[in-house]
Amino acid sequence: MKKLITYLMILIIIAFAVIAGMKVIKKRQASEAKTPVAVTYAMHVRSVKPTLNKAVLTLPYLALTKSNDNVKISSRVGARIKFIVKSGVKVKKGDTLVKLDDKELRVGLKSLSYNIDSLKSQLKSKLIALKNLRSTHKRTLALLKVKGASVEQSDREVTNIEAIKSGIKTLKYKIQEIQANGSSIQNKLSYTTIKSPVNGIVTNLANVGDVAMPGKPLVSISAKSNSYLLVSLPSSISAKSIIFKGKKYNLNALNTTNNGLLEYLANIDESLASNQRVNIAVVIFDGLGYKLSSDAILNREGKSFVLLVKGDKAAPKEVKIVANGEQGVVVNGVNSKDRVVVAKQDILLKLLSGIKITTN
Repeated sequence: MKKLITYLMILIIIAFAVIAGMKVIKKRQASEAKTPVAVTYAMHVRSVKPTLNKAVLTLPYLALTKSNDNVKISSRVGARIKFIVKSGVKVKKGDTLVKLDDKELRVGLKSLSYNIDSLKSQLKSKLIALKNLRSTHKRTLALLKVKGASVEQSDREVTNIEAIKSGIKTLKYKIQEIQANGSSIQNKLSYTTIKSPVNGIVTNLANVGDVAMPGKPLVSISAKSNSYLLVSLPSSISAKSIIFKGKKYNLNALNTTNNGLLEYLANIDESLASNQRVNIAVVIFDGLGYKLSSDAILNREGKSFVLLVKGDKAAPKEVKIVANGEQGVVVNGVNSKDRVVVAKQDILLKLLSGIKITTN
């Protein structure tokens, strides 16, 4: 009997729990029925119509200023440096750059001058002696005709004349040789003062007291004339021109590399100090094309897409990027009938899910 009563109590409790649960469910359903349905709003985005126009795209780079008139100055003689212009000094064509010690050369030149004077004195004496001998021999020949002189006397005089003539010839040769040496020393003296061949800024490569050796550079001059820009670009960039200070200049390939970068030269029409870094814009596209904002491009898995407006949705379309610069991108794969969505990458990704859109 007790077991029966226990079972009945359990059944009654379960019945009450089921009835209470059903009431809670009905109450919740009634509450949810009164809650308003959420409204999905369309996302407003900006769109543009591509147009085929002339487009110029550039990338910012640095170039190094150079000059075809840059020079390195060397000495042509070996001598100690007495004066050398300091680095950073601006010089003009004709200004003194280096002075070398010319004392030894001047002593040598003075010694040669004494030698020449001595030889000229000897030459003068021999010329007088030759003149006297010739006069004597003339008288001897006259006496020989009347047997007033001997043949032997005449022959001795001829021998003496030829000896003096030979001595004169030797002296003249020595004088010419010494004069040539003197001219060489004079020429070397002219090299002991080195002047600038161009206007520019000096870089000092030696010091006062050093011995200048022939062919060894003493100073270099960065000229401000005949300037050009040295441009180094990666091989991935195909460029034919640059823009510098608002002007366009052609690039000429040098067929050389520096740290893995290809080198180009651009001749410019203004004077600049050499070895300065200047800002340039490298032209990577210049022609007809469909130019879009970089925000119009969606990059996924190595491919490029634009989102075209199709009713109230945005549909992806693959495009090929021809060039990508500061001003935007030029693409193939769109036309003037399309409307291209322009938005940030995260917005473009959301639109792929099928969100409704409105456009301007």
